[in-house]
Amino acid sequence: MTELTDIHCHVLPQVDDGSKNMETSIEMLRQMYDEGIRRVIVTPHYHKGHMDADIDTVRSRFHELEEACGADPKTAGIELYLGCELYYYPSAISWLQEGVISTMAGSDYVLTEFAFTLDKHSIEDGITNLINAGYLPIIAHIERYENLVGDLDFVSGLIEKGAYVQINSEALDAPYKVRKFAKKLLKNHMVHFVATDAHGVHHRTPKLAAAAQYIAKHYGEEYCTRLFSENPSRILENEYVSS
Repeated sequence: MTELTDIHCHVLPQVDDGSKNMETSIEMLRQMYDEGIRRVIVTPHYHKGHMDADIDTVRSRFHELEEACGADPKTAGIELYLGCELYYYPSAISWLQEGVISTMAGSDYVLTEFAFTLDKHSIEDGITNLINAGYLPIIAHIERYENLVGDLDFVSGLIEKGAYVQINSEALDAPYKVRKFAKKLLKNHMVHFVATDAHGVHHRTPKLAAAAQYIAKHYGEEYCTRLFSENPSRILENEYVSS
């Protein structure tokens, strides 16, 4: 596999704790290109009261990034799409319905983040609320939620409800407990997406190729293709990802 898709990154400039300027964004995209990434859903944080750039600003920055990306010889071949990483609150449903924040590439998918120490049943309630409102929640970097790590049965229940699971590529090099959890999820085909969650060019960089190679070797080329190409395509086409 040579062409990868990144569905979770903070490459949009000056809207959250990711890229601070257009120069950084373009350098991040150059790094992505070197990693074999050819499609990118940019997912600025929306965390009310903390990182909550208004939708008009986000769209304006996105169009500026598209233009700069297309003008750079190295990154011109990358397709960009607008999304969001939503920090879940009960009022998030109304924000989505009112267009205050973006879904993933205009689809029904919503990349959803929770407080890292939130109890598992509150996470379940949030997922249920999103599904009941007609959205398809993708749980961002599931390996970071301390009350979910190691609980494959509970994660399986979330998937059965209709949630999707994303892990960060760095999870495969994380401390033992997190790394073990990520690999168990992969072994049981309970991961639907692997993403960079990149924030910069020197720290939390957009690395994806090594994870793809590892997954292809240990869990099969077919599953690797699903994670990095086929499932992201389902988002872009607003079609269901098969579990």
